[in-house]
Amino acid sequence: MSRPTLKEKKGTVFNPLFDFLKSSIFHGVLIGIGTYIIIFGIMILALSPEQYDLNIGDIIEEPIKAPRDVEDKLLTQEKIEQAKAKVPSVYRLDEQITDDAIKDIYNMFDSIQLIRYKVDELQKQAAEKAASQVDADGESNGTGSQTESSAQLDEDIDSDIEKFNKQELLNANFLDELSQELPMQLSKEDIITCIEAEHAELELLQQELIDIVEDILEPGIKQENIYEARNALRDSVRNIPISNELKILGGNIGANVIKPNMLYDHKATEAEKEKTATMVERVIYKKGQYIVQAGEPITENQLEVLKELGIVKDDTIDMSFTVGIGLVIFIILLLTSLYFVHFERELAKSPLSLLMVSAIICLVLLLSYAMSHLNIYMVPTAMAGMLLAILLKPELAAIVNISIAILVSILLDSNLGIGIMSLCGGMMGIYIVKGSQQRNDIVLAGIGAGLINFLSIIGVDLMGTGTIRSTLQPALWGFGGGVLSAIFTIGTLPIWENLFKIITPLKLVELSNPNQPVLKRLLIEAPGTYHHSVLVANLAENAADAIGANDLLARVGAYYHDIGKLKRPYFFKENQLSNDNPHDKLNPTLSTHIITMHTKDGVDIAQKYKVPEKICDFINEHHGTTPVLYFYYKAKEIDENIKLDDFRYSGPKPQSKESAIVMMADTVEAAVRSLSGPTPAKIEELIRKLIGEKLEDGQFDECPITLSDLDVIAKAFTAVVTGIFHERIEYPDIDLKEERGHGH
Repeated sequence: MSRPTLKEKKGTVFNPLFDFLKSSIFHGVLIGIGTYIIIFGIMILALSPEQYDLNIGDIIEEPIKAPRDVEDKLLTQEKIEQAKAKVPSVYRLDEQITDDAIKDIYNMFDSIQLIRYKVDELQKQAAEKAASQVDADGESNGTGSQTESSAQLDEDIDSDIEKFNKQELLNANFLDELSQELPMQLSKEDIITCIEAEHAELELLQQELIDIVEDILEPGIKQENIYEARNALRDSVRNIPISNELKILGGNIGANVIKPNMLYDHKATEAEKEKTATMVERVIYKKGQYIVQAGEPITENQLEVLKELGIVKDDTIDMSFTVGIGLVIFIILLLTSLYFVHFERELAKSPLSLLMVSAIICLVLLLSYAMSHLNIYMVPTAMAGMLLAILLKPELAAIVNISIAILVSILLDSNLGIGIMSLCGGMMGIYIVKGSQQRNDIVLAGIGAGLINFLSIIGVDLMGTGTIRSTLQPALWGFGGGVLSAIFTIGTLPIWENLFKIITPLKLVELSNPNQPVLKRLLIEAPGTYHHSVLVANLAENAADAIGANDLLARVGAYYHDIGKLKRPYFFKENQLSNDNPHDKLNPTLSTHIITMHTKDGVDIAQKYKVPEKICDFINEHHGTTPVLYFYYKAKEIDENIKLDDFRYSGPKPQSKESAIVMMADTVEAAVRSLSGPTPAKIEELIRKLIGEKLEDGQFDECPITLSDLDVIAKAFTAVVTGIFHERIEYPDIDLKEERGHGH
């Protein structure tokens, strides 16, 4: 197997891309993007304010209004900062500090008991030492009575202990050693008090001190209130029934354990400030409110506001306004596109139709912007719905009308009255104009839309502060907008029809007029074909109406289906006034060529007379690829080897229901004329036979017609043909001259 070349590989890679670029999806996306850009440009053009070259201190001659609501951010920020500064700091009660203070008191008094125990031990050692010394002195002397010796011994021991206390307690080294045993720093006097105090008083001081500290710390103490709290503690300690030395000791211990337990909460404080900031009312210039008065110097705040609105000439862009407009347009176009994709799939696959819808939307917005300079209510918004109802479908027109109403209301300063007027007036125009076949209907639709505009404006104004008298003038302008929509619709309709190859009911009615040049020619140059076409049109119209197809299109298609016979009218039987048939002198193959060429000749003639392409389809398709059997049999008599396919029309086969109906009507009308002794049963049998032959020959393979449709069509044809060939009364042969003589 040979390996693909580089060129083939590139082709394989790029083919899907090329297919996508040629697809209707890609074209639809491009049209959508283009529409978005154009609408966005129109909105920015209409809504962007006039710009000035301004600086701080400049004095302007005319006041400047706010084109929309805008915030004075500098002044708002000043108010926020002022409000934040007034927010009190947030403190959090730390109960752990209270628990730690109580624990410190317990630890302190435990340590006091420890040093007291240590001093007691030293005193015992001193006493034992003194006693041993006395015993030694007594044995060495050996004199005196036993009683005197004992008394003297006790006196000497007490004297030695007292002497020890005074000496040792005043010793700085000893006091320093004791202070190391305490969890907090005390003075020498406080340590001596700890040693000399009564045990009961110490216990009382401990318990009272704990209660006092708990009472003081319970409501919370801030750093700035710590001195007041310590003074309050000392005052409370003075009320305890203990010695003054212990009161001083208790005050010092309490002052050491008392600490601020209301701690500054930075996070909570900032949160409170932010909460307060959100509650500050912003300084807003309302739409239409003067930002700068004439003759006043421009302040820094005002200049910043003007810059945000895009009124000052500089390189800055009003981003919030720009993004907001862009987002709203995107949402509207997105929802409209989703409707196309899900409910108008055939239309969504037609780039030409999408381009037309886009062009109509953009044109209506431009016209509305232009006419709003005359009066804001004199806008032809109903034009879009009326045009699309005529050119495409009323349902589609209604959806586009909703989009137009929203866009125009935004375009004209977000005016609610304009939006309601555009929506209601457009809907009325669509309702009246749908299915219209006369241009007068468009005028009526414009008047109807104008009346709805008139009433809508009055209703919206009365909801406000308006009165009937004050609303009449804008309401009359609104009525004018509806009439203007009709004028623009009538004026531009032929452009849309020709530019986008759209054939409307109005155009079909015009084409059905017998005074059309090509139909006039057919009547004069090929009267038999003209008469045949009229009969075919009657058949086709009734059949199309019976199956729900476009009956007007079928009728007009039938009028034009045989105009190709104008080129050689006398080669067709219905135009031959005598029994002299030119085909008798021609080869069957040549005759077949002349006959089958009338479809191509018809297209050429139609194009010359600028007949729409949709009607040309009937000319091309009304014979499909059926064979010319008469000349086929004549040719077969000459040469048995001829092929049936050489005697067929070139096609194509019918592509629509209407085209298939005209094919059947053409065949039926020609065949029933040769029927002898026509009766309803015979007529129906022949019609069904002819339709069955077309079906078996595959002529309906490319159109959406069903077997059920064919049955209904056969019945409709039968009813019409039976009416044409109705049984006539046989009048008696009477001599009128003779009868008149009898009368006299």
